[in-house]
Amino acid sequence: MKIFSTDQIREADAYTIKHEPIKSIDLMERAASACFDWIYERAPKLFPKHIEEREWIFSVICGTGNNGGDGLAIARMLMKSGYTVEVITVHLSDKTSDDFDTNFEKLGAAARKKVIKVKKKADLPDLNAGGVIIDALFGSGLNRPAEGLAADVIEAENASAAAVISIDLPSGVFADGSAEAAKAPAIAARHILTFQTPKLAFFLAEYDDRIGEVHILDIGLHANFLEKTDADFHLFTEREAREVRRPRTRFSHKGSYGHALVIGGSTGKWGAAVLAAQACLKSGAGLVTVHLAAGGRLAAGIRMPEVMISEDPAENNFTEVPTLAPYSAVGIGPGLGTADETARALKLLIQESKVPLVLDADALNIIAENKTWLAFLPKGSILTPHPGEFARLIGEKTSHREGMEKQRELSVKHGIYIVLKGACSSLSTPSGRIVINATGNPGMATGGTGDVLTGIITGLLASGYGPFEAAVLGMYIHGKAGDEVLKTSSVEALTAGDLTNNIGPAFNELGYA
Repeated sequence: MKIFSTDQIREADAYTIKHEPIKSIDLMERAASACFDWIYERAPKLFPKHIEEREWIFSVICGTGNNGGDGLAIARMLMKSGYTVEVITVHLSDKTSDDFDTNFEKLGAAARKKVIKVKKKADLPDLNAGGVIIDALFGSGLNRPAEGLAADVIEAENASAAAVISIDLPSGVFADGSAEAAKAPAIAARHILTFQTPKLAFFLAEYDDRIGEVHILDIGLHANFLEKTDADFHLFTEREAREVRRPRTRFSHKGSYGHALVIGGSTGKWGAAVLAAQACLKSGAGLVTVHLAAGGRLAAGIRMPEVMISEDPAENNFTEVPTLAPYSAVGIGPGLGTADETARALKLLIQESKVPLVLDADALNIIAENKTWLAFLPKGSILTPHPGEFARLIGEKTSHREGMEKQRELSVKHGIYIVLKGACSSLSTPSGRIVINATGNPGMATGGTGDVLTGIITGLLASGYGPFEAAVLGMYIHGKAGDEVLKTSSVEALTAGDLTNNIGPAFNELGYA
């Protein structure tokens, strides 16, 4: 699913108005109707249980632009349905949009007289703690941080105990993300009714405490524009994951699905390599070999009878690259350690490998100390850093939004794929595209889950998926396995081993296109 920028959203509106054709005010009416339908259907769940329906109060807070026009139209529809509605218009200047003016007139004379006009902080009424606030102060067109009266209104909404429903975007949030704006006042919305496509801001860590449940409402923007206009950011959905997944043929055999090599483990960290190898096996590789130092062979043999073992001559860590000819994919890093001899062996692996590598954990930490090696990675290699590892790679800590741009730059420059792990993991590609994953949950913030992702992606690569398909489907299945765990467990109890055990159910839940 495409994630359009603010400019593209504006272009989509204009294209629809011209080519449907439809008047701007009628398109606004369509958007408001979609919001009203959502609110009307769910109204009983929006208000506290102890408040009776006859006491329900909707406070609709409107700016004087088109987002405010949406709010006024929603307020009118709620009034016509018999609800008690308090309309508050916030005048940050004397300017109003044409569609705002039209919808203000449509309220009717009696309703217009009751509108509370706020021109200074003292004009703002107390917000009903047991009510529902509909936030229509700013939309996706906001281009500077909220301050002054706007900040006062946002603070008052956030201070209220009322449930807040934001129209299109929580006021104060920049649709395209901004490190500067993330520090400015913004509404903490319980629900967001956004139009046609998701906004990039919904997936950024800096807005974590502002973004509640997102509901994408189809308002009938022109299909030609939506289909033909490309976007730099995409949300990877279940439908797309189903299209990527490949069915197996009836007469296929283990040789049909490749041979994966997992290199990892060092003294005290053998389990990381075991987790990665197990996940690799459960993700479709026909054969899996794990390369371990001698000290880890017993742990691997007991835990993984289905996996073959390649033994390093050293006792405690990786020091020697095995013969690579048999392998269709190589994953390296989980529990690897960063000893000098390990770094030398990793450099040799990068130089000798004829297939894309999957690099994680200590393999990335070694590369962070030897950044020139990035230029020598086999094209199509996949890096899977968590935010700390990524910061070491790029040499500085940045906001999530700025980090995505650095992620894109590295992928384009070196012809590699980068999976930046975390909530809403993102995949950057050599073409400059960024794909955001929507599966997963906070229970996955525990040791070893990244090792499982390395194994999943390596297994998919080995079994015949291309680097993009392996990385994007691997992200999805990894998160989906975590979601499957929560059907019988909790975020507190989730472990990396639970993820591995739920890779199969995750694939089954996905199905095929």
